[in-house]
Amino acid sequence: ISTPVKVLGIAKNSFGLVEDAVAMTEEAFAPSLNDADFGIKVENVEKVTGKVTIADAEIVVSAGRGMKGPENWGMIEELASVLGAATACSKPVSDIGWRPHSEHVGQTGKPVASNLYIAVGISGAIQHIAGINSSKVKVVINSDPEAPFFKVADYGVVGDAFTVVPQLIEKLKAFKASNS
Repeated sequence: ISTPVKVLGIAKNSFGLVEDAVAMTEEAFAPSLNDADFGIKVENVEKVTGKVTIADAEIVVSAGRGMKGPENWGMIEELASVLGAATACSKPVSDIGWRPHSEHVGQTGKPVASNLYIAVGISGAIQHIAGINSSKVKVVINSDPEAPFFKVADYGVVGDAFTVVPQLIEKLKAFKASNS
């Protein structure tokens, strides 16, 4: 980059951890450096409080029409809470108003590059897969063994979400409690 102002933006989790054994040199700096010392001007800081955002999440728990209605979303939020994850949804779910559009993941929604992406009751349309393709580990829970999502999943559970997810939540809670 040859311009006087250089801007570099890197999405969280877009690169894996790379360890490189190199020699380190340590230099002493003046004890009170601030933005002005580097010619930096902060114009805007946006923060979301109380909730992990999809873009920043290490883990995303997403669900689709397999949830059968917005009244059943509590178990998705509980699973996300237990995992310290963000919640997300498929396009049809946000289109019919079950979840906010800010949670819509996919080609026309927000892209996700999480370390773990859990899809519950999402068939796996190509547009959705395109939005989560950068996620490192993909887990699918779906009652349809022919759901397209299973073709790209690292792990899959064929089963009813209303049976599998509550059991998963209980096992995770028990695991956390035994390791506290």
